[in-house]
Amino acid sequence: MAFALAALGSVGWMTRRGSDTAKQRDDERRSAAIRKAQASQEQKLREALRTFPADRHSYIKVHPEDYPDVSQRRAARIAWDMGLRAEAAGSRGSWRLGETVVEEVPHE
Repeated sequence: MAFALAALGSVGWMTRRGSDTAKQRDDERRSAAIRKAQASQEQKLREALRTFPADRHSYIKVHPEDYPDVSQRRAARIAWDMGLRAEAAGSRGSWRLGETVVEEVPHE
C-alpha cells in the first residue's frame, strides 16, 4: 500500500515538474520572439531616422504605433546614438527627434 502511494506521488510530482519545464520553455520562446521583434523595430527606426526628411522646425517625426515594442526612452537612446535628441513636450502623439530640442527625453 505504501509503495502504491509513493508511486502515485512520484507520478504527480514528475507531471508537475514536466509542466513547469514546458511552461519555462514556452516563456523562453516567447521572450526570444519579443526580443527579435524589438530588434527588428529598432532597426526600422534607425532606418527611418536616416531617411525621413525633417519638417520646417527641423524635427523628424515618427509615430510610436509603428514601433510598439520600442519604448520612448529606448527611441530616445537610439536617436542619441545617431546624433539626435528626442523632444519631450508638445509631441502630439508622435516622437519628434532633432539636433536641438526644447525639452529632451532622458535616454537609457
